[in-house]
Amino acid sequence: MKKSTLLLSLLLFTSALVMSQDTLVMRTKPFLQSPVNNGITVSWLTNYPTFSWVEYGLDKNDLKKAVALQNGQVIANNTIHHVRLDDLEPNSKYYYRVVSKVITQYGAYSKKFGKQEESELYSFTSHPKVGDKHNFTAIVFNDLHQQIATAEAMVAALNGQKYDLVIFNGDCIDDPKDETQAVKVISKFNDMVGASQIPVIYLRGNHEIRNAYSVWLYDILQGVEGSRSYGSLSWGDTRLMLLDCGEDKPDDHWVYYGMNDFSQFRKDQVEFILAEKTKREFKKSAYRVLIHHIPLYGKDNSTPCHELWGKILNNSKIDCAINAHTHRIAFHPVGEFDNKYPVLVGGGYKLESACITTIKRENKQLVIEQLGDKGKVLKTLTF
Repeated sequence: MKKSTLLLSLLLFTSALVMSQDTLVMRTKPFLQSPVNNGITVSWLTNYPTFSWVEYGLDKNDLKKAVALQNGQVIANNTIHHVRLDDLEPNSKYYYRVVSKVITQYGAYSKKFGKQEESELYSFTSHPKVGDKHNFTAIVFNDLHQQIATAEAMVAALNGQKYDLVIFNGDCIDDPKDETQAVKVISKFNDMVGASQIPVIYLRGNHEIRNAYSVWLYDILQGVEGSRSYGSLSWGDTRLMLLDCGEDKPDDHWVYYGMNDFSQFRKDQVEFILAEKTKREFKKSAYRVLIHHIPLYGKDNSTPCHELWGKILNNSKIDCAINAHTHRIAFHPVGEFDNKYPVLVGGGYKLESACITTIKRENKQLVIEQLGDKGKVLKTLTF
């Protein structure tokens, strides 16, 4: 046997032995994503390639098994896991755990397994039936730039308010250079908001698009409706439209080295917006909230997003837009520029200029509020 072949065999054997004995199979806790279409996605990471699944059900003593399938084959021998739970009963409490079994050999006719590990038992409440007049609360962070202390202060500003959905509106996972950095930040945020039991949506800002791992970030994250970074969802009779503005400089800027095409990406979203406006869920909704990172309105209305989306969104009966990016808290009432809906802009990552935005459907009305440090009310809009 050649020396190189012998060394490779030894490394594989040693790796398999370590993996089978390692007690830390799970790299992260499970977290919930993509709460749409009577389903939800359970995501987590492992330290080693595994065969993984979710056990879930309405009765914690009677759980069924769900796996991720692709073309009839279980997605396995991987470390990033997304398992979709479909056909959930609306507004119902479900119990679940995730299970991962280390794969030490994945051959054509032979597979060997090491240690199996399961998470604790978690629970979540599925989203209500589309169109139901259902009370809920969503919270929106923006421009955290990985400042965990600011994020924790914003959670504390809620003063114990319960919430059903969490949205990170861009520039929260700063310039991800590798998987390790991305996982560390996402795990911190997930733990902070209880993402094992409350679904989270991570929208991109311009900083999520930069650095070496940016193109792979959505291997870990799911968009609103899967891997696409924009989409829409209903929570009862409230419709949320979530867009992705892309970068904040033209595609031909030298810093992108000819490796961006956000011009086409934004045009694709024109088609998405037009299609969204025809959907029954959008047309029949009682409230419509628009969320994206870079504002269309402010001192500079000449952004590509404004040029492409402005007139279409102005004619979409939007109740309010929630934006970010400028690091300055702002409010633009209807007509301040050419906006036909009010615009709330969140502040920056420094505690003195940061805020958290709440969206509440309660008592036959929609209330959108900006809260600063220690729960100071900065702005309240009622619809």
